[in-house]
Amino acid sequence: MNDLKLIVENINSKKLDLALKQCEDYSIKENIYLINNFIGVIYSLKNNQELAEDYFKKSHNLNEKFEDPLKNLYIINIRKKNYSEAINIAQKLSDLNNTSDLFVYQLAYAYELNNNNLLAIENYEKCKNINGKNKLKALNNIGNIYLKNNKPKTSLKYFLEAHEIVKNDKIIVNNILLNYIKLKDENKSDEYFEISKKLDSKYIEFIYNEAQYYIFKEKFDKAIELLNDHKDKSKFLIILIELYFNMGNFKQAELLLNSIRNEIKKDNKFFNYIGIRSLREGNFEDGWKFYESRGSKTTSYLEEIKEWNGEKLENKSVVVFYEQGIGDTLQFSKYVYSLTKIAKKVIFIVNNSIKNLFRTDLINLKIETRDSFINKEFDYKISLGSLIKFFYLEKFTSHDHLINKNIDSNEDWKNKLSSDKPNVGLVWTGSFLGPNQPFRSIQLKNLVKILDLDINFYCLQNEIWQSDKEYFNNDKIKDFGKYDLVEISLIIKNLDLVISVDTAILHISAILNKETWGIFNIYPDWRWGALDKINPYNSLVKINQTKFNQWENVTDEIYERLKKKFKLN
Repeated sequence: MNDLKLIVENINSKKLDLALKQCEDYSIKENIYLINNFIGVIYSLKNNQELAEDYFKKSHNLNEKFEDPLKNLYIINIRKKNYSEAINIAQKLSDLNNTSDLFVYQLAYAYELNNNNLLAIENYEKCKNINGKNKLKALNNIGNIYLKNNKPKTSLKYFLEAHEIVKNDKIIVNNILLNYIKLKDENKSDEYFEISKKLDSKYIEFIYNEAQYYIFKEKFDKAIELLNDHKDKSKFLIILIELYFNMGNFKQAELLLNSIRNEIKKDNKFFNYIGIRSLREGNFEDGWKFYESRGSKTTSYLEEIKEWNGEKLENKSVVVFYEQGIGDTLQFSKYVYSLTKIAKKVIFIVNNSIKNLFRTDLINLKIETRDSFINKEFDYKISLGSLIKFFYLEKFTSHDHLINKNIDSNEDWKNKLSSDKPNVGLVWTGSFLGPNQPFRSIQLKNLVKILDLDINFYCLQNEIWQSDKEYFNNDKIKDFGKYDLVEISLIIKNLDLVISVDTAILHISAILNKETWGIFNIYPDWRWGALDKINPYNSLVKINQTKFNQWENVTDEIYERLKKKFKLN
């Protein structure tokens, strides 16, 4: 053992050639597995990772219960971004010692890097429950996964639990701050902004959150100044670019984007962003490629089924599943119809609330929800967002190919709606926590002039923001937001017109070919860019904001259009 100690001392002292010579001269057979691990460490320190990996594998093969070579192989594979192999190695370590919170943490981390979010969370939870040294990191990482997937209410629970363990951890505190900004909780954002600032005002994540905080507080000049000061860092520059786009400063935004475009194409943290931007612009080759990195797609859902990548489907079955909002599911359902024409069998998994909106009479199509779906040996799966790229160039004369046109109702909406005046459905805000909020929504007070017209207005949205409640309760709008989306679709059929911001209601109305006036902010969602030009809704009239954060031109245009359409004085 003295020889082994000497080798270790020489490795620690960086006398690598001497340590390597001692390993080569070592002759005690039962310890060769240790020697191979030492040689692996030596070559790793010499930056010869290929040889290091070979010797770690030899060490492991000689003694499969020896943890050290597996630990070293895990690190090498993480560095090589060979995450699948890192998962295999971490699983072996966890099997060797299932009470080690480190090994379970490493397994979870490898799953996270491999975009297997469900399995990552499952193993981070196991790590948390072991209650060891890595509990704090596990809680933080679970929170970050949920936050990246736009689930701030869930992520906040984990960050707050971590905060209970260590009160002054600046990483945790800043994550809590960012959560409250995402949740648009002004009081808590103010509170944690001050806490984070006192902890470390020069911490780069605080500075990033500070810019987000100023945007949330609509202090745009302060945000721009801060982002400009740190635009040498890609994530700051991306926020600055998006802020310029949202404000309508397109020339400056495009100039900055073009200066960084090639760089962010090499960084997987920005793949989804460059994908969305490319799709908006009509660069579909880059767009679809990089859009595959979106957070909503990178889950472990139905991982046992092979993903469809364009193979022939003549005698094959495919599961298509929603991954984003209801609007997406509706807007892109027409591509599922295209799929039914080339596949033997298609299952379309949709949100529970809209299942009954879809037709059930197609022989090779079945509509399911995640709750009801049981995997019975399907050949392929594909997420709805990934399906688009195979069919987006196909021309559609209508968008209702999958919509059930014979929905039954207990209500007689034709006779229930008033006939003394025009009947107009209204949606002025999207979900409070939805994407691109609050920029895509109008406060109800801005619509007062429109509401004074001699028209019956019906609220079709189920969420009323606090800032709108005073105006909403003045009885100028009849509240139909309590009805589910299937019933809303029947109401829409009996209205004269629907006016809506970019929400699922807009898509339902346009798909049903009801005259629909869409209200769009100055920089609407990417789905209304180049992709929309290929297959626009026939019944949709777009009314676009012309000045950032100002809606006068929109409300004036709606007012004049309503007077003209319904011949009002």
